[in-house]
Amino acid sequence: MSTFDVRSDQQQATKVLVSAVQEMSLARNLESVMRIVRTAARQLTGADGASFVLRDQGMCYYADEDAIAPLWKGQRFPMDICVSGWAMLNKKPAVIEDIYKDKRIPIDAYRPTFVKSLVMVPVRSIDPIAAIGNYWASKHFPTDEEVELLQSLADITAVNMENVQVYSELEQRVKERTQELIDSLEREKQMNAVKSRMVSMASHEFKTPLSAILSSAFLLEKQMGEDAEGKKTKHFGRIKSCVDNLTAMLNDFLTVDKLEQGRAQMYSEQFDLRSFTEDIVDEIAGTFRRGQVVRSTYEGNMLITQDRKILRHILLNLLSNASKYSGEHQPIDLHIKVSENQVSICVRDYGIGIPYEDQQKIFSNFFRAANAHKIQGTGLGLNIVKRYTELLEGTIRFDSKPGEGTTFELSFASSAE
Repeated sequence: MSTFDVRSDQQQATKVLVSAVQEMSLARNLESVMRIVRTAARQLTGADGASFVLRDQGMCYYADEDAIAPLWKGQRFPMDICVSGWAMLNKKPAVIEDIYKDKRIPIDAYRPTFVKSLVMVPVRSIDPIAAIGNYWASKHFPTDEEVELLQSLADITAVNMENVQVYSELEQRVKERTQELIDSLEREKQMNAVKSRMVSMASHEFKTPLSAILSSAFLLEKQMGEDAEGKKTKHFGRIKSCVDNLTAMLNDFLTVDKLEQGRAQMYSEQFDLRSFTEDIVDEIAGTFRRGQVVRSTYEGNMLITQDRKILRHILLNLLSNASKYSGEHQPIDLHIKVSENQVSICVRDYGIGIPYEDQQKIFSNFFRAANAHKIQGTGLGLNIVKRYTELLEGTIRFDSKPGEGTTFELSFASSAE
């Protein structure tokens, strides 16, 4: 070959490498890098085929190829029986003039192909992450210049693969951050909607009990005569009942606001579930309708470790609802069972029940069943119960028949993590 031909070949090889560098600098994914490399590899050496092999733990994954006939694209081979694996494990090129005379060649894998000669170079010299292979259909001994060119391409590829990985990770972080902002804005929007609904409901729901309190207070001032004490007691009772209702509504609003902002925290402690429940029943018994009683039964060891405040809020809501949606003299059944580190609490009433068409929405914010509009409430209680149950990592289910009553069954671990 003349000096002119050598110089021309060198110039052509330089152009191929420069072009590959320019293209890879714009590549944003591994697929683009592999396509550029396999094409450039063939152009640099005039080979009949080129493959791009990824190191996949203990396997060689033939991820891409550019050849006159199919090779092994999509297939995986153990590194210790594969030429690409040899190049990566030994961190140096494998140059093979005759594949049938080299012990590193798995002949059965090559026999169906056109390959007679090959060169395989590792991508990244310190800790190879891939390999580039060139193949010839007739016997060809790759020159030192060809091997050097392929290794130069492999070194350039290593840098670009790392850049692609960094870009990909950065892009993923940007996507995650963008999604976090979108989620945050959506939560803010939902919270604002909830707060607006709270203000609207409060202005409506507070009007009736406040009016009742004012009228009773006014009438108390006017009471005189022999029957004044009886009338005063009646008005005092009315005021107390209205204040209790206002307090319950305010607690619901404050609880929902705390849950929406993610400020609800867990504080676990050991306590006796039976005495704890009996105290709650005694506490709210004064709000029950005439003749209503709680029939309680207990099974198992009642000593548990959980969040008392959260569980108290759940039981207060369930028992209050059972009373509120039941008639006079209708009992409320409360059954508690502790077994195998699991607590089951069942609250059953015999009241108006939940219409079938409303049952799917019963845990939604501000939702009130069609048959409950004449009964005072915010529509927040059961939503709070469900969300507090989730904080306990428990589950809640219910069964209800209109006109026959409702059963809520709560289940959670008796010992908090």
